[in-house]
Amino acid sequence: MKNRTVILKTILVMVSLMLIFPLGLTAQTAREIVKKADEVTKESYFSTIQKMKMTTCKYRIQKKKMRCVDTARIKVMESIQKDTGVDGKDSRSIAIILEPIGEKGIGMLTYDYDDAKKDADTWLYLSAMGKVKRMISSSEDSDESGSFFGTEFSIEDMESRKIDDYRYKLLKEGTYAGRPVWVIESVPTPERARKTKYGKSITWIDKERYLALKVNLYNRHGKPYKQMTMRDIKRIDDVWVTLKMTMNNLITRRVTHMEVLDVAFNMEIPENFLTQRTLTDFAFRERELQKLRKFIQ
Repeated sequence: MKNRTVILKTILVMVSLMLIFPLGLTAQTAREIVKKADEVTKESYFSTIQKMKMTTCKYRIQKKKMRCVDTARIKVMESIQKDTGVDGKDSRSIAIILEPIGEKGIGMLTYDYDDAKKDADTWLYLSAMGKVKRMISSSEDSDESGSFFGTEFSIEDMESRKIDDYRYKLLKEGTYAGRPVWVIESVPTPERARKTKYGKSITWIDKERYLALKVNLYNRHGKPYKQMTMRDIKRIDDVWVTLKMTMNNLITRRVTHMEVLDVAFNMEIPENFLTQRTLTDFAFRERELQKLRKFIQ
């Protein structure tokens, strides 16, 4: 009888655990959630080409809506990215401006490293001057020079985040835009804090798709700095893609809307394409781009 009682208690405990953590799921830490979100994105494709439009203007709030108060600056660009390194955890990317005509050919090349001790390398090519400029770390840049092609997205915003550069805290669970989410605070480590403009960020992560839906960014003094929101999320070629993204600079009252016009994944990209030669050699760049553009036409 005693053995039967022990067995019955064991079964009841197991059933209780199954009700709390269904289908084998266990409670996740904030760091595990962020890591999973990072892996979902990185493991879904190894290369991509996309054409996107970025619209930037100064704004004011009128009747609870954001309205431009000056002429919006519109840029159309192509971006190509490929995973590199022995385990594919590093990446190289290049972005080239197509419009406006006065800025056509300006490009940015970035080498991102998984190594927590190695900062990303970024080069900017100014077509009018025919020169390649090495960009310095984000903490040393002014807001203007650290901008991604003059938009409210910074170069740092476009880089891959290294998981170990931050400490994470699960603030709460809830809903955002009708989706179940975790709300997670990320605070840079002392070493990372010396290289970033942000003192912390708070991210709303979709529980089902492990995608960031909103990010509030704070400056080093803990004041609200920027807010990034994502919408129009679709599954393309088995990859979740955010087709529209907005970066609102709460200090300058300027906003950039980024829209993905075309995108394709998992095509072969030559190793020599993601180099400084592509920035400076127009004929070489166009020849290789014509091959890649077939995937999005």
